[in-house]
Amino acid sequence: MASTPPPETDEPQTTEVDLVTNIDLDQDSSAEKPAPPEDMFFSTISDPEPKKQEDMDELFRLNKPMNEVNLNEPEEDDDPFSFSNNNPSPKPSNEPSIQPVPATTVADVKEESREEAKNEVASANLSESLKSPQLYTRNIEEDDEEKDKYLEITLSEPHKIGDGMGSYMVYKISVKTNIAVFKNQEFTTNRRFSDFLALFERLKEKHLPAGRILPPAPEKDVIGTAKVKMAKDSEASPIDFLEKRRSALERFLKRLAAHKAFRYDPYFRDFLEISDELPKANNTSALSGAGMLKMFKSVTDSVTKIAVKMEETDQWFEEKSRQIENLYAQYKKLHSVAEYLHTWRKDLAASTKEFSKTTAILANAEEQLNLSRALSHLGEAYEKIDQIYLEQANSDYFLFAELIKDYVCLFDNIKEVFFQRIKTFGNWQKSEETLKAKKESKAKFEASNKLDKVPTIMAEINEWESKTAKAKEDFEQISKNIKEEIKNFDLNRATEFKTQLTKYLETLLQNQETIVKVWEQYLPEVKAI
Repeated sequence: MASTPPPETDEPQTTEVDLVTNIDLDQDSSAEKPAPPEDMFFSTISDPEPKKQEDMDELFRLNKPMNEVNLNEPEEDDDPFSFSNNNPSPKPSNEPSIQPVPATTVADVKEESREEAKNEVASANLSESLKSPQLYTRNIEEDDEEKDKYLEITLSEPHKIGDGMGSYMVYKISVKTNIAVFKNQEFTTNRRFSDFLALFERLKEKHLPAGRILPPAPEKDVIGTAKVKMAKDSEASPIDFLEKRRSALERFLKRLAAHKAFRYDPYFRDFLEISDELPKANNTSALSGAGMLKMFKSVTDSVTKIAVKMEETDQWFEEKSRQIENLYAQYKKLHSVAEYLHTWRKDLAASTKEFSKTTAILANAEEQLNLSRALSHLGEAYEKIDQIYLEQANSDYFLFAELIKDYVCLFDNIKEVFFQRIKTFGNWQKSEETLKAKKESKAKFEASNKLDKVPTIMAEINEWESKTAKAKEDFEQISKNIKEEIKNFDLNRATEFKTQLTKYLETLLQNQETIVKVWEQYLPEVKAI
Protein backbone atom coordinates (compact mmCIF):
# COMPACT_ATOMS: atom_id res chain seq x y z
CA MET A 1 0.00 0.00 0.00
CA ALA A 2 1.52 3.32 -1.02
CA SER A 3 2.13 5.74 1.80
CA THR A 4 1.96 9.55 1.72
CA PRO A 5 4.91 11.25 3.45
CA PRO A 6 3.88 13.56 6.29
CA PRO A 7 4.01 17.31 5.65
CA GLU A 8 7.07 19.12 6.89
CA THR A 9 6.37 21.16 10.02
CA ASP A 10 8.42 22.99 12.60
CA GLU A 11 6.90 20.91 15.38
CA PRO A 12 8.97 17.95 16.58
CA GLN A 13 7.75 14.66 15.23
CA THR A 14 6.80 11.91 17.64
CA THR A 15 8.92 8.85 17.04
CA GLU A 16 7.71 5.33 17.81
CA VAL A 17 10.38 3.03 19.23
CA ASP A 18 10.55 -0.51 17.92
CA LEU A 19 11.31 -2.61 20.97
CA VAL A 20 12.49 -5.59 18.97
CA THR A 21 14.96 -3.73 16.72
CA ASN A 22 18.60 -4.49 17.45
CA ILE A 23 20.47 -1.40 18.71
CA ASP A 24 23.97 -0.72 17.48
CA LEU A 25 25.81 1.18 20.20
CA ASP A 26 28.53 2.26 17.75
CA GLN A 27 26.04 3.79 15.34
CA ASP A 28 26.02 7.55 14.96
CA SER A 29 23.01 8.91 16.84
CA SER A 30 22.61 11.66 14.28
CA ALA A 31 22.06 9.16 11.48
CA GLU A 32 18.58 8.84 10.16
CA LYS A 33 16.70 5.93 11.77
CA PRO A 34 14.55 3.62 9.66
CA ALA A 35 10.79 3.84 10.01
CA PRO A 36 9.37 1.37 12.53
CA PRO A 37 7.44 -1.62 11.25
CA GLU A 38 3.68 -1.46 11.37
CA ASP A 39 3.43 -4.18 14.00
CA MET A 40 6.24 -4.77 16.47
CA PHE A 41 5.16 -8.42 16.86
CA PHE A 42 5.84 -9.20 13.21
CA SER A 43 9.58 -8.51 13.28
CA THR A 44 11.66 -11.32 11.83
CA ILE A 45 14.48 -12.91 13.79
CA SER A 46 17.60 -12.81 11.65
CA ASP A 47 19.72 -15.88 11.08
CA PRO A 48 23.27 -15.50 12.43
CA GLU A 49 24.67 -17.63 9.59
CA PRO A 50 25.81 -15.79 6.44
CA LYS A 51 23.23 -15.80 3.71
CA LYS A 52 23.49 -15.73 -0.05
CA GLN A 53 22.69 -12.52 -1.88
CA GLU A 54 19.41 -13.85 -3.29
CA ASP A 55 18.33 -14.96 0.22
CA MET A 56 19.12 -11.51 1.63
CA ASP A 57 17.15 -9.82 -1.15
CA GLU A 58 14.15 -12.03 -0.38
CA LEU A 59 14.51 -11.33 3.35
CA PHE A 60 14.59 -7.58 2.78
CA ARG A 61 11.57 -7.81 0.50
CA LEU A 62 9.58 -9.68 3.19
CA ASN A 63 10.58 -7.26 5.92
CA LYS A 64 10.43 -3.93 4.17
CA PRO A 65 9.12 -1.14 6.42
CA MET A 66 5.43 -0.49 6.39
CA ASN A 67 3.78 2.89 5.91
CA GLU A 68 5.27 5.74 7.88
CA VAL A 69 2.92 7.14 10.48
CA ASN A 70 2.71 10.77 11.52
CA LEU A 71 1.10 10.84 14.94
CA ASN A 72 0.47 14.62 14.67
CA GLU A 73 -1.60 14.16 11.53
CA PRO A 74 -5.18 12.78 11.49
CA GLU A 75 -5.91 9.46 9.82
CA GLU A 76 -7.01 9.79 6.20
CA ASP A 77 -8.06 6.22 5.49
CA ASP A 78 -10.76 4.15 7.08
CA ASP A 79 -8.60 1.14 7.88
CA PRO A 80 -10.21 -0.39 11.00
CA PHE A 81 -6.95 -2.09 11.91
CA SER A 82 -4.84 1.00 12.55
CA PHE A 83 -5.16 3.23 15.60
CA SER A 84 -6.39 6.77 15.03
CA ASN A 85 -5.69 9.87 17.11
CA ASN A 86 -9.01 9.38 18.83
CA ASN A 87 -8.10 5.82 19.65
CA PRO A 88 -4.37 5.88 20.43
CA SER A 89 -2.25 2.80 20.75
CA PRO A 90 -2.42 1.27 24.20
CA LYS A 91 0.14 2.57 26.67
CA PRO A 92 1.93 0.47 29.19
CA SER A 93 -0.09 -0.03 32.33
CA ASN A 94 1.05 1.40 35.64
CA GLU A 95 1.23 -1.96 37.31
CA PRO A 96 3.66 -2.23 40.18
CA SER A 97 7.03 -3.59 39.13
CA ILE A 98 8.56 -6.65 40.70
CA GLN A 99 10.26 -5.70 43.97
CA PRO A 100 13.06 -8.08 44.95
CA VAL A 101 13.04 -9.34 48.50
CA PRO A 102 16.20 -8.35 50.43
CA ALA A 103 18.51 -11.30 50.93
CA THR A 104 18.77 -12.78 54.39
CA THR A 105 22.08 -12.10 56.06
CA VAL A 106 24.16 -14.47 58.12
CA ALA A 107 22.97 -12.76 61.29
CA ASP A 108 19.48 -14.08 60.61
CA VAL A 109 20.49 -17.71 60.77
CA LYS A 110 18.71 -18.08 64.08
CA GLU A 111 15.46 -17.60 62.21
CA GLU A 112 16.09 -20.75 60.15
CA SER A 113 12.98 -22.59 61.21
CA ARG A 114 10.77 -19.58 60.50
CA GLU A 115 12.32 -19.05 57.06
CA GLU A 116 11.89 -22.72 56.19
CA ALA A 117 8.20 -22.46 57.01
CA LYS A 118 7.90 -19.42 54.76
CA ASN A 119 9.67 -21.25 51.95
CA GLU A 120 7.26 -24.17 52.22
CA VAL A 121 4.28 -21.81 52.03
CA ALA A 122 5.77 -20.01 49.03
CA SER A 123 6.40 -23.32 47.28
CA ALA A 124 2.82 -24.40 47.91
CA ASN A 125 1.51 -21.10 46.56
CA LEU A 126 3.66 -21.52 43.45
CA SER A 127 2.28 -24.98 42.77
CA GLU A 128 -1.25 -23.65 43.21
CA SER A 129 -0.57 -20.70 40.87
CA LEU A 130 0.35 -23.07 38.08
CA LYS A 131 -3.09 -24.66 38.33
CA SER A 132 -5.05 -21.43 38.78
CA PRO A 133 -7.23 -20.35 35.85
CA GLN A 134 -5.59 -17.99 33.39
CA LEU A 135 -7.46 -14.89 32.26
CA TYR A 136 -8.02 -14.40 28.56
CA THR A 137 -8.96 -11.06 27.07
CA ARG A 138 -12.44 -10.71 25.64
CA ASN A 139 -13.00 -9.49 22.10
CA ILE A 140 -12.28 -5.77 22.01
CA GLU A 141 -15.53 -4.92 20.22
CA GLU A 142 -18.20 -5.92 22.71
CA ASP A 143 -21.24 -4.21 24.08
CA ASP A 144 -21.05 -2.50 27.45
CA GLU A 145 -23.40 -5.13 28.84
CA GLU A 146 -21.03 -7.92 27.79
CA LYS A 147 -18.07 -6.38 29.62
CA ASP A 148 -19.82 -7.00 32.96
CA LYS A 149 -20.45 -10.67 32.14
CA TYR A 150 -18.07 -13.41 33.21
CA LEU A 151 -17.71 -17.13 32.58
CA GLU A 152 -15.11 -18.79 34.81
CA ILE A 153 -14.18 -22.40 34.04
CA THR A 154 -11.81 -24.69 35.94
CA LEU A 155 -10.93 -28.36 35.45
CA SER A 156 -9.96 -30.61 38.33
CA GLU A 157 -10.05 -34.14 39.77
CA PRO A 158 -9.09 -36.30 36.78
CA HIS A 159 -10.12 -39.87 37.61
CA LYS A 160 -10.29 -43.14 35.73
CA ILE A 161 -13.52 -44.97 34.90
CA GLY A 162 -13.28 -48.71 34.23
CA ASP A 163 -10.27 -51.02 33.95
CA GLY A 164 -7.89 -52.05 31.23
CA MET A 165 -7.91 -50.71 27.68
CA GLY A 166 -11.65 -50.04 27.92
CA SER A 167 -11.13 -47.45 30.68
CA TYR A 168 -11.06 -43.69 30.17
CA MET A 169 -10.28 -40.52 32.12
CA VAL A 170 -13.01 -38.14 33.29
CA TYR A 171 -12.44 -34.49 34.26
CA LYS A 172 -14.60 -32.41 36.58
CA ILE A 173 -15.63 -29.05 35.07
CA SER A 174 -16.64 -26.28 37.50
CA VAL A 175 -18.41 -23.22 36.08
CA LYS A 176 -19.27 -19.83 37.60
CA THR A 177 -21.14 -17.31 35.47
CA ASN A 178 -23.67 -14.49 35.49
CA ILE A 179 -24.69 -14.90 31.83
CA ALA A 180 -28.46 -15.22 31.55
CA VAL A 181 -28.47 -17.97 28.90
CA PHE A 182 -27.11 -20.43 31.45
CA LYS A 183 -29.68 -21.97 33.78
CA ASN A 184 -27.55 -21.76 36.94
CA GLN A 185 -24.80 -19.45 38.10
CA GLU A 186 -22.69 -22.27 39.56
CA PHE A 187 -22.66 -25.86 38.36
CA THR A 188 -20.34 -28.80 37.72
CA THR A 189 -20.23 -31.63 35.21
CA ASN A 190 -17.91 -34.46 34.15
CA ARG A 191 -16.49 -34.90 30.65
CA ARG A 192 -14.10 -37.36 29.04
CA PHE A 193 -11.34 -36.43 26.60
CA SER A 194 -13.27 -37.55 23.49
CA ASP A 195 -16.09 -35.12 24.46
CA PHE A 196 -13.66 -32.21 24.10
CA LEU A 197 -12.57 -33.38 20.66
CA ALA A 198 -16.20 -33.80 19.58
CA LEU A 199 -16.95 -30.24 20.75
CA PHE A 200 -14.02 -28.91 18.71
CA GLU A 201 -15.16 -30.71 15.55
CA ARG A 202 -18.71 -29.38 15.88
CA LEU A 203 -17.58 -25.82 16.42
CA LYS A 204 -15.09 -26.09 13.56
CA GLU A 205 -17.76 -27.36 11.16
CA LYS A 206 -20.04 -24.48 12.11
CA HIS A 207 -17.70 -21.50 12.54
CA LEU A 208 -14.75 -22.15 10.21
CA PRO A 209 -16.75 -21.33 7.04
CA ALA A 210 -17.61 -17.99 8.69
CA GLY A 211 -13.92 -17.12 9.18
CA ARG A 212 -13.76 -17.62 12.96
CA ILE A 213 -10.42 -18.60 14.52
CA LEU A 214 -10.91 -21.59 16.80
CA PRO A 215 -8.57 -22.23 19.75
CA PRO A 216 -6.43 -25.34 19.33
CA ALA A 217 -7.90 -28.63 20.45
CA PRO A 218 -5.77 -30.73 22.83
CA GLU A 219 -3.55 -33.22 21.05
CA LYS A 220 -3.90 -36.97 21.37
CA ASP A 221 -1.16 -38.91 23.15
CA VAL A 222 -1.44 -42.61 22.44
CA ILE A 223 1.49 -43.62 24.66
CA GLY A 224 0.40 -41.51 27.64
CA THR A 225 -3.19 -42.70 27.32
CA ALA A 226 -2.10 -46.34 27.18
CA LYS A 227 -0.02 -45.92 30.35
CA VAL A 228 -3.00 -44.45 32.19
CA LYS A 229 -5.35 -47.19 31.00
CA MET A 230 -2.99 -50.01 31.91
CA ALA A 231 -2.09 -48.59 35.34
CA LYS A 232 -3.63 -50.63 38.16
CA ASP A 233 -5.52 -49.09 41.05
CA SER A 234 -2.59 -49.72 43.37
CA GLU A 235 -0.22 -47.94 40.98
CA ALA A 236 -0.01 -44.19 40.64
CA SER A 237 -1.14 -42.75 37.32
CA PRO A 238 1.42 -40.65 35.42
CA ILE A 239 1.06 -37.28 37.15
CA ASP A 240 2.87 -35.30 34.46
CA PHE A 241 0.63 -36.64 31.68
CA LEU A 242 -2.61 -36.01 33.57
CA GLU A 243 -1.63 -32.50 34.65
CA LYS A 244 -0.47 -31.52 31.15
CA ARG A 245 -3.71 -32.78 29.60
CA ARG A 246 -5.85 -31.16 32.31
CA SER A 247 -4.11 -27.83 31.76
CA ALA A 248 -4.50 -28.05 27.96
CA LEU A 249 -8.22 -28.87 28.23
CA GLU A 250 -8.76 -25.99 30.64
CA ARG A 251 -7.01 -23.50 28.34
CA PHE A 252 -9.15 -24.75 25.45
CA LEU A 253 -12.40 -24.08 27.33
CA LYS A 254 -11.20 -20.70 28.61
CA ARG A 255 -10.37 -19.48 25.12
CA LEU A 256 -13.80 -20.58 23.91
CA ALA A 257 -15.43 -18.73 26.82
CA ALA A 258 -13.49 -15.56 25.97
CA HIS A 259 -14.92 -15.43 22.41
CA LYS A 260 -18.46 -14.10 22.09
CA ALA A 261 -19.36 -16.27 19.09
CA PHE A 262 -18.33 -19.46 20.90
CA ARG A 263 -19.52 -18.40 24.35
CA TYR A 264 -23.16 -18.33 23.26
CA ASP A 265 -22.98 -21.31 20.92
CA PRO A 266 -25.60 -23.98 21.82
CA TYR A 267 -23.04 -26.79 21.48
CA PHE A 268 -20.76 -25.09 23.98
CA ARG A 269 -23.58 -24.37 26.44
CA ASP A 270 -24.81 -27.97 26.30
CA PHE A 271 -21.27 -29.24 26.78
CA LEU A 272 -21.02 -27.27 30.04
CA GLU A 273 -24.58 -27.55 31.34
CA ILE A 274 -25.82 -31.08 30.61
CA SER A 275 -25.07 -33.12 33.70
CA ASP A 276 -25.66 -36.49 32.00
CA GLU A 277 -22.97 -38.30 30.08
CA LEU A 278 -22.80 -37.18 26.46
CA PRO A 279 -23.19 -39.70 23.62
CA LYS A 280 -19.87 -41.30 22.78
CA ALA A 281 -18.15 -39.49 19.93
CA ASN A 282 -17.15 -42.04 17.29
CA ASN A 283 -15.66 -39.55 14.84
CA THR A 284 -12.73 -38.73 17.15
CA SER A 285 -11.02 -42.08 16.58
CA ALA A 286 -8.47 -42.17 13.78
CA LEU A 287 -9.58 -45.67 12.70
CA SER A 288 -13.32 -44.94 12.64
CA GLY A 289 -15.29 -44.30 9.46
CA ALA A 290 -15.59 -40.61 10.27
CA GLY A 291 -11.87 -40.52 11.02
CA MET A 292 -11.03 -42.01 7.63
CA LEU A 293 -13.42 -39.57 5.96
CA LYS A 294 -11.72 -36.69 7.75
CA MET A 295 -8.32 -37.94 6.58
CA PHE A 296 -9.61 -38.14 2.99
CA LYS A 297 -11.00 -34.61 3.29
CA SER A 298 -7.61 -33.40 4.51
CA VAL A 299 -5.94 -34.86 1.44
CA THR A 300 -8.59 -33.27 -0.77
CA ASP A 301 -7.97 -29.87 0.83
CA SER A 302 -4.24 -30.26 0.24
CA VAL A 303 -4.89 -30.86 -3.45
CA THR A 304 -7.31 -27.91 -3.53
CA LYS A 305 -4.63 -25.61 -2.09
CA ILE A 306 -2.44 -26.46 -5.06
CA ALA A 307 -5.20 -26.33 -7.68
CA VAL A 308 -7.04 -23.19 -6.59
CA LYS A 309 -5.23 -20.03 -7.61
CA MET A 310 -6.40 -16.64 -6.43
CA GLU A 311 -5.06 -13.29 -7.46
CA GLU A 312 -5.16 -11.36 -4.20
CA THR A 313 -6.63 -7.90 -4.68
CA ASP A 314 -6.61 -6.96 -0.99
CA GLN A 315 -3.10 -5.93 0.09
CA TRP A 316 -4.03 -6.44 3.77
CA PHE A 317 -4.50 -10.19 3.23
CA GLU A 318 -1.32 -10.46 1.21
CA GLU A 319 0.81 -8.81 3.90
CA LYS A 320 -0.95 -10.58 6.78
CA SER A 321 -0.51 -14.01 5.18
CA ARG A 322 3.23 -13.39 4.85
CA GLN A 323 3.46 -12.18 8.45
CA ILE A 324 1.56 -15.21 9.76
CA GLU A 325 3.92 -17.56 7.91
CA ASN A 326 6.96 -15.79 9.39
CA LEU A 327 5.51 -15.85 12.91
CA TYR A 328 4.54 -19.51 12.59
CA ALA A 329 8.12 -20.48 11.70
CA GLN A 330 9.67 -18.43 14.52
CA TYR A 331 7.20 -19.65 17.16
CA LYS A 332 7.94 -23.26 16.22
CA LYS A 333 11.65 -22.64 16.77
CA LEU A 334 10.96 -20.93 20.09
CA HIS A 335 8.74 -23.80 21.24
CA SER A 336 11.44 -26.39 20.56
CA VAL A 337 13.92 -24.33 22.60
CA ALA A 338 11.39 -23.89 25.44
CA GLU A 339 10.79 -27.63 25.59
CA TYR A 340 14.55 -28.21 25.68
CA LEU A 341 14.80 -25.75 28.58
CA HIS A 342 12.08 -27.67 30.45
CA THR A 343 13.85 -30.99 29.88
CA TRP A 344 17.21 -29.53 30.91
CA ARG A 345 15.73 -28.12 34.12
CA LYS A 346 14.22 -31.50 35.03
CA ASP A 347 17.57 -33.20 34.39
CA LEU A 348 19.25 -30.58 36.57
CA ALA A 349 16.79 -31.34 39.38
CA ALA A 350 17.49 -35.06 39.07
CA SER A 351 21.26 -34.47 39.16
CA THR A 352 20.87 -32.20 42.19
CA LYS A 353 18.85 -34.86 44.00
CA GLU A 354 21.52 -37.49 43.26
CA PHE A 355 24.24 -35.13 44.52
CA SER A 356 22.24 -34.59 47.70
CA LYS A 357 22.06 -38.34 48.37
CA THR A 358 25.76 -38.83 47.67
CA THR A 359 26.68 -35.97 50.02
CA ALA A 360 24.53 -37.47 52.79
CA ILE A 361 26.31 -40.83 52.43
CA LEU A 362 29.67 -39.08 52.57
CA ALA A 363 28.62 -37.24 55.74
CA ASN A 364 27.86 -40.56 57.45
CA ALA A 365 31.31 -41.87 56.52
CA GLU A 366 33.16 -38.77 57.73
CA GLU A 367 34.72 -39.14 61.21
CA GLN A 368 35.35 -35.43 61.92
CA LEU A 369 32.24 -34.06 63.61
CA ASN A 370 32.21 -30.50 62.22
CA LEU A 371 32.95 -31.64 58.69
CA SER A 372 30.35 -34.41 58.91
CA ARG A 373 27.71 -31.95 60.09
CA ALA A 374 28.61 -29.49 57.31
CA LEU A 375 28.36 -32.21 54.64
CA SER A 376 25.05 -33.40 56.06
CA HIS A 377 23.61 -29.89 55.95
CA LEU A 378 25.01 -29.47 52.43
CA GLY A 379 23.00 -32.50 51.37
CA GLU A 380 19.90 -31.01 52.98
CA ALA A 381 20.51 -27.71 51.16
CA TYR A 382 20.75 -29.49 47.81
CA GLU A 383 17.60 -31.43 48.62
CA LYS A 384 15.73 -28.14 49.05
CA ILE A 385 17.24 -26.78 45.82
CA ASP A 386 16.15 -29.93 44.01
CA GLN A 387 12.52 -29.12 44.84
CA ILE A 388 13.01 -25.54 43.68
CA TYR A 389 14.37 -26.74 40.34
CA LEU A 390 11.33 -29.00 39.91
CA GLU A 391 8.99 -26.08 40.63
CA GLN A 392 10.85 -23.96 38.07
CA ALA A 393 10.70 -26.79 35.51
CA ASN A 394 6.91 -26.85 35.93
CA SER A 395 6.85 -23.09 35.47
CA ASP A 396 8.97 -23.40 32.31
CA TYR A 397 6.41 -25.82 30.89
CA PHE A 398 3.01 -24.52 32.01
CA LEU A 399 3.69 -20.77 31.90
CA PHE A 400 6.01 -20.56 28.90
CA ALA A 401 6.38 -23.66 26.69
CA GLU A 402 2.64 -24.44 26.56
CA LEU A 403 1.85 -20.79 25.79
CA ILE A 404 4.16 -20.91 22.78
CA LYS A 405 2.74 -24.26 21.70
CA ASP A 406 -0.83 -22.92 21.82
CA TYR A 407 0.11 -20.06 19.54
CA VAL A 408 1.87 -22.37 17.08
CA CYS A 409 -1.46 -24.22 16.79
CA LEU A 410 -3.39 -20.93 16.62
CA PHE A 411 -1.25 -19.75 13.70
CA ASP A 412 -1.98 -23.07 12.02
CA ASN A 413 -5.72 -22.44 12.53
CA ILE A 414 -5.35 -18.93 11.11
CA LYS A 415 -3.77 -20.35 7.96
CA GLU A 416 -6.72 -22.73 7.70
CA VAL A 417 -9.13 -19.77 8.00
CA PHE A 418 -7.26 -17.98 5.21
CA PHE A 419 -7.57 -21.07 3.03
CA GLN A 420 -11.31 -21.19 3.78
CA ARG A 421 -11.54 -17.68 2.32
CA ILE A 422 -9.81 -18.90 -0.85
CA LYS A 423 -12.31 -21.77 -1.11
CA THR A 424 -15.17 -19.31 -0.72
CA PHE A 425 -13.66 -17.20 -3.50
CA GLY A 426 -13.42 -20.31 -5.67
CA ASN A 427 -17.11 -21.06 -5.13
CA TRP A 428 -17.94 -17.51 -6.17
CA GLN A 429 -15.88 -17.82 -9.36
CA LYS A 430 -17.48 -21.15 -10.25
CA SER A 431 -20.93 -19.63 -9.80
CA GLU A 432 -20.03 -16.76 -12.12
CA GLU A 433 -18.66 -19.16 -14.73
CA THR A 434 -21.82 -21.26 -14.57
CA LEU A 435 -24.00 -18.16 -14.84
CA LYS A 436 -22.00 -16.99 -17.85
CA ALA A 437 -22.43 -20.38 -19.51
CA LYS A 438 -26.21 -20.28 -18.91
CA LYS A 439 -26.47 -16.83 -20.50
CA GLU A 440 -24.50 -18.03 -23.51
CA SER A 441 -26.86 -20.98 -23.87
CA LYS A 442 -29.82 -18.63 -23.76
CA ALA A 443 -28.30 -16.51 -26.52
CA LYS A 444 -27.73 -19.62 -28.67
CA PHE A 445 -31.34 -20.77 -28.18
CA GLU A 446 -32.62 -17.35 -29.21
CA ALA A 447 -30.31 -17.24 -32.23
CA SER A 448 -31.38 -20.72 -33.37
CA ASN A 449 -35.07 -19.83 -32.78
CA LYS A 450 -35.51 -22.51 -30.10
CA LEU A 451 -37.83 -20.34 -28.08
CA ASP A 452 -39.44 -23.28 -26.27
CA LYS A 453 -36.24 -23.78 -24.27
CA VAL A 454 -35.86 -20.12 -23.30
CA PRO A 455 -38.22 -20.20 -20.27
CA THR A 456 -36.32 -23.16 -18.79
CA ILE A 457 -32.92 -21.57 -19.29
CA MET A 458 -34.23 -18.25 -17.89
CA ALA A 459 -35.30 -20.02 -14.70
CA GLU A 460 -31.82 -21.51 -14.41
CA ILE A 461 -30.25 -18.09 -15.02
CA ASN A 462 -32.33 -16.56 -12.25
CA GLU A 463 -31.33 -19.39 -9.93
CA TRP A 464 -27.64 -18.98 -10.66
CA GLU A 465 -27.84 -15.21 -10.36
CA SER A 466 -29.10 -15.73 -6.81
CA LYS A 467 -26.35 -18.28 -6.12
CA THR A 468 -23.70 -15.93 -7.51
CA ALA A 469 -24.94 -13.02 -5.39
CA LYS A 470 -24.96 -15.28 -2.32
CA ALA A 471 -21.43 -16.53 -3.06
CA LYS A 472 -20.17 -12.96 -3.44
CA GLU A 473 -21.85 -11.98 -0.19
CA ASP A 474 -20.26 -14.97 1.57
CA PHE A 475 -16.82 -13.98 0.30
CA GLU A 476 -17.21 -10.38 1.44
CA GLN A 477 -18.53 -11.51 4.83
CA ILE A 478 -15.74 -14.00 5.51
CA SER A 479 -13.16 -11.37 4.53
CA LYS A 480 -14.72 -8.93 6.99
CA ASN A 481 -14.87 -11.55 9.76
CA ILE A 482 -11.24 -12.58 9.27
CA LYS A 483 -10.05 -8.99 9.58
CA GLU A 484 -12.03 -8.59 12.80
CA GLU A 485 -10.70 -11.91 14.15
CA ILE A 486 -7.07 -11.04 13.35
CA LYS A 487 -7.48 -7.62 14.96
CA ASN A 488 -8.71 -9.20 18.19
CA PHE A 489 -6.12 -11.96 17.96
CA ASP A 490 -3.19 -9.53 17.74
CA LEU A 491 -4.33 -7.46 20.71
CA ASN A 492 -5.19 -10.50 22.83
CA ARG A 493 -1.84 -12.07 21.98
CA ALA A 494 0.04 -9.05 23.32
CA THR A 495 -2.09 -8.97 26.47
CA GLU A 496 -1.76 -12.70 27.14
CA PHE A 497 2.00 -12.70 26.61
CA LYS A 498 2.38 -9.78 28.99
CA THR A 499 0.35 -11.57 31.67
CA GLN A 500 2.04 -14.94 31.29
CA LEU A 501 5.60 -13.64 30.96
CA THR A 502 5.13 -11.39 33.99
CA LYS A 503 3.96 -14.37 36.03
CA TYR A 504 6.80 -16.50 34.64
CA LEU A 505 9.46 -13.91 35.56
CA GLU A 506 7.97 -13.41 39.02
CA THR A 507 8.12 -17.17 39.58
CA LEU A 508 11.71 -17.31 38.32
CA LEU A 509 12.72 -14.43 40.58
CA GLN A 510 11.01 -15.97 43.60
CA ASN A 511 12.81 -19.27 43.07
CA GLN A 512 16.18 -17.55 42.72
CA GLU A 513 15.59 -15.64 45.96
CA THR A 514 14.72 -18.88 47.73
CA ILE A 515 17.98 -20.46 46.52
CA VAL A 516 19.94 -17.46 47.83
CA LYS A 517 18.29 -17.86 51.25
CA VAL A 518 19.19 -21.56 51.33
CA TRP A 519 22.88 -20.82 50.72
CA GLU A 520 22.95 -17.93 53.21
CA GLN A 521 21.53 -20.21 55.87
CA TYR A 522 24.16 -22.84 55.06
CA LEU A 523 27.13 -20.44 55.08
CA PRO A 524 27.68 -20.50 58.90
CA GLU A 525 28.04 -24.29 58.74
CA VAL A 526 31.03 -23.95 56.40
CA LYS A 527 32.64 -21.30 58.58
CA ALA A 528 32.19 -23.48 61.64
CA ILE A 529 34.34 -26.30 60.24
